[in-house]
Amino acid sequence: MTTASATVGRPPSLADEDRKALILQAAETVFDSLGYGDATMEEVARACGMAKKTVYKFFPDKASLFGALVESHDVAVIDNSAAAGEEEPEARLIRLLEDVAAAILSPRQITLTRLVIAESIKYPELAQRFYRDCVEKTMSHVARALASDPSLRLPPGLDSRTFADMLVSTLLGSIHLRALMLNLPREALEEELRGRVPLVMDLIVRALPAR
Repeated sequence: MTTASATVGRPPSLADEDRKALILQAAETVFDSLGYGDATMEEVARACGMAKKTVYKFFPDKASLFGALVESHDVAVIDNSAAAGEEEPEARLIRLLEDVAAAILSPRQITLTRLVIAESIKYPELAQRFYRDCVEKTMSHVARALASDPSLRLPPGLDSRTFADMLVSTLLGSIHLRALMLNLPREALEEELRGRVPLVMDLIVRALPAR
């Protein structure tokens, strides 16, 4: 048997980034199934089909693995590329609302949010990290997008961070809770959001000073 024929069918060696991605994917499944407290690095290694020492090579403990999982999750990416172009201010705001809703209601984000809520009493540091790295990061993106838009003049005394919080809360309302608790189909949530966006836009237009 030649050397070439002996290697036929052997799976290619994975790059470190690919290994990390597989570990994180397995960790998400294990954490969701067992909870943070009962999950083990051994279970994660088994789920991703790697040796435990390989998992430890990238993540020294369960806390660092969870932290990497939080950082890998969806944060609203606000695209201001059209802000200085021909796009109307209302269209930019609608796009902003849609981007934020898509990030918060994404299946991966819903899974992680459920996990953190379930473990927040026993492991408050998980909740703190999640709030800082997911919730605050998303809201800061929204606030910066609002503050950097020259077409928006916020009411006196209302800063962009407060306005961002009010905007997202008004948009999602109980939709977020129902997504977390009732496991509603994504299509149903998106349909309800499409009906809410015009209502939220109308409230925004009424609240903002005339340009």
